[in-house]
Amino acid sequence: MAYPKPLSKKTIDKMYLDSGLTEEKITFLRRLFDGAAALYGVITLDDLWNVYREYASKIPAVRIHRKDIYNFSSIARREVHDYYVYEVDELYREEIRENKYRYIVFHEIMDFIPNDAFYKIEELANGHSFYVPDNLLSLKGLVKSEAEDKLYNYIENIKANSPVLRNRFLKEKTKPSPHQGKKLKDFTFLSDNEQFQLDWESGKIEGGPKKPQEHKLKKFWNFLGGSMAEKLFRIIRFNLFSGRLSLTYIINIVMGSLEEAGVEMSEKEFKKLISLLQEFNNNSHLYINRGWTPKELSQDMYRDYKGPTTLSLGPGIMKSINEGKIDFDELKAKAREMGINIEIN
Repeated sequence: MAYPKPLSKKTIDKMYLDSGLTEEKITFLRRLFDGAAALYGVITLDDLWNVYREYASKIPAVRIHRKDIYNFSSIARREVHDYYVYEVDELYREEIRENKYRYIVFHEIMDFIPNDAFYKIEELANGHSFYVPDNLLSLKGLVKSEAEDKLYNYIENIKANSPVLRNRFLKEKTKPSPHQGKKLKDFTFLSDNEQFQLDWESGKIEGGPKKPQEHKLKKFWNFLGGSMAEKLFRIIRFNLFSGRLSLTYIINIVMGSLEEAGVEMSEKEFKKLISLLQEFNNNSHLYINRGWTPKELSQDMYRDYKGPTTLSLGPGIMKSINEGKIDFDELKAKAREMGINIEIN
C-alpha cells in the first residue's frame, strides 16, 4: 500500500479550517508531533496521548483532547514533515484501521535501505516506558548529544593513510587508494559490496532488474551518500538507534569499513575510537529505549541481554598488532571493560 502524496497548500489550509482546530492547538500539535518523532522514532497516537498527559501534568501546556491528535494526524499525513503518519494496516496488513493505532514514524526509519528498522524498533522498545523530558516540544529532527558531536568530529578527521584499499570479505583483494592522505570528510567512497548493490538496483547486473529501481536507489543514496565520514557515521547512528545491530557488531562494521577505505589505525587511534563509540552509545536517546539513554536505564534491564559480545579482528588490526603499533593485551583489557571478547580471524 503506497503512502499518500502531499496535498497542495490550498487544500491543506481548507482541511485545517474544516477540522475546527484553533491556531494555538495546531502550533502545539506540530511541536508535539515533531518532538515525539525525533525522540521516539516510532509511536502510536494512543501512546502519544499518554505522553501528552504526562507532559501536561508537569509543564503548563495547551489543553487538547484525544480527538485533536487524531484530527491533526489526518492532515499531517498529507503534509511534508520529518515524519510520516501511517495507518496501522499499512504496516501490519492483518490489522484493522483505528485512529488510536496510527503510527508516527521518523522519516529516516522508512527512507533508508534497511527495510526492517521499523519492526526492529517495535520489537525492542516493547516494555520500556516513554521518556518525557521537559524540553520535548523543542525537539525536532535528530536528537544529538555532546558525545555524538565528539564522535562525528573524530571520524571526519580520520585520514586514509594506506596506499591500498582492501576488500573486507576477500582479504587478498586489494587495489591502489585514490584518496591516500585525505580525511574521511574530504572524499566519497563505496565499497565493492556497496558498488555491486548500486549497480544491481541501477539495472546494470545481468540477471538483476531490467531497469533502474528509482525508489530503492533513492533509499540507497539516502543511506550511503555523502562523504565517507557522513556515510560511516550514518551507518553507526542508524543501526544503534534502531537496534538493528549491537554495539559490538557495529564496531566490527566500522573497522571493516575503515580498512576498505584505506585506513590503518594506530593503537592510540583505535582505543580513542572505541571509547568515543562507547560514550556515544551510553549517552544517546535511543529509539529502542523510547527516548531513554542506556546510561539512564537501570542495569537490571540489561542483565539478561543475549546480544553478540565478540569482536573479530580483521587483517588491518592484526597487522598493526604484529608490527607492534597496537598492544594486544591492552586492547583485550579495554574490550573486557565493555563486556566484549576478542577473537582473531
